[in-house]
Amino acid sequence: MDGVLSTLIAVTRTLLGAGLTHLFQRRASARDQAFGAQRELRSERMAVYSDFAGALTEYRRGQLDQWHRKNEDSDSSAYVAARIEAYRLRGLALHALFRVQLIASGQTLFDAAQDACTHASNLHKATDKAELSIRGAHAREALEQFIRLASSDVP
Repeated sequence: MDGVLSTLIAVTRTLLGAGLTHLFQRRASARDQAFGAQRELRSERMAVYSDFAGALTEYRRGQLDQWHRKNEDSDSSAYVAARIEAYRLRGLALHALFRVQLIASGQTLFDAAQDACTHASNLHKATDKAELSIRGAHAREALEQFIRLASSDVP
């Protein structure tokens, strides 16, 4: 009888140990998966936000170039080429903006991105160099605001 009881206790301990080990491994695995997913999201957000900032910077440059070419000679082929390039860069900036919309954690961040895009879009509408400078400063400030918000979205 003592042998059967000892065997029963040993088997129970073994099963209990295996069950607890399985439970702890499962929790550790879930924690590792959550951490991996969080790291992947952080990495994706970093890429999307920096791609947007880069695309918007190029778009702003294209808008400035378009403005300068237009004010030099609005009938020139250089102006037409600058305008076409500005349209191409606008498409890239909008594509990057849509990616921000898809991955941003909140509406505030997307609104800041959209605001930065709007300011960049208005650069070529300046009537003189002073207004261009003011619009350029607003566009730069709007992009910097987006970067500040984006950096807090990437913990």
